[in-house]
Amino acid sequence: MTLRLFDTYMRRVRDFVPLHPPEVGLYTCGPTVYGYAHLGDLRTYIFEDLLRRVLMFNGFRVRHVMNITDVGHLESDADTGEDKMEKGSRRTGKSAWEMAEYYTQAFKEDLSGLNILEPTIWCSATEHIPEQISMIRGIEAQGFTYHTTDGIYYDTSRLPTYGYLARLDIDGLQPGTRVDIGEKRHATDFALWKSSPPTGKRQMEWGSPWGVGFPGWHIECSARSTKYLGTFFDLHCGGEDHISVHHTNEIAQTEACYGTHLANFWLHGYFLQLNDTKMAKSAGDFLRLQSLLIRA
Repeated sequence: MTLRLFDTYMRRVRDFVPLHPPEVGLYTCGPTVYGYAHLGDLRTYIFEDLLRRVLMFNGFRVRHVMNITDVGHLESDADTGEDKMEKGSRRTGKSAWEMAEYYTQAFKEDLSGLNILEPTIWCSATEHIPEQISMIRGIEAQGFTYHTTDGIYYDTSRLPTYGYLARLDIDGLQPGTRVDIGEKRHATDFALWKSSPPTGKRQMEWGSPWGVGFPGWHIECSARSTKYLGTFFDLHCGGEDHISVHHTNEIAQTEACYGTHLANFWLHGYFLQLNDTKMAKSAGDFLRLQSLLIRA
């Protein structure tokens, strides 16, 4: 039986044929570990687990890579606001490192409670800083970057196909925008490396060719997926909220550095709705799996 999957990139159902059968490379975006995963988060991981089990049932050997985001995920998709890890550190009274370890373990316990298979490879952002720096240098060498006072940015105008995954109307986003984009050249440009503030010291920061700072959220996934699965692999999954920004930017980075759109298939899970809006940690929707299991 032919396995058929809906590919967000092509916007249609396609026959799934592995690039290197019987091996299948699967990358799934994991949690940002500043709080517990809620049921809305876990719905996406259940969908990805079902996908993996179907692939295995069809005789494929799945190399499943899942990231742990433990640095660089700012409050706003526009690369503004505080790092969620630094903010969470103040909330919990733990260091950012302690908090990352605590919530990573809690997430793994939640997956176990749902009988979700562990990935073949767990990979945290903080353990792959050299890979991220190397990929930024590759993007820079191709002429896709520029510097601002707060970091190094990807110039989206250099990529004619930017936004294809989300079918973004780039021209419609630019003129007359009322959003303050600061030193960015275009509203869709995004940070590859953020500079640490000139005063004070962050808990998580590293030296780089561009000064002391930390990686942008999007480069973290591009660098880790290509490290473990290659520059063009079978399947990339995540939540629907990643389509317009995070996954769009992952593709842009990989096209600039390697000339591919990273994955042959892009699959997305849709939100669990709560009062007509998505369930979200940022809204305080901490309906954690284990507390519900205990009450049951």
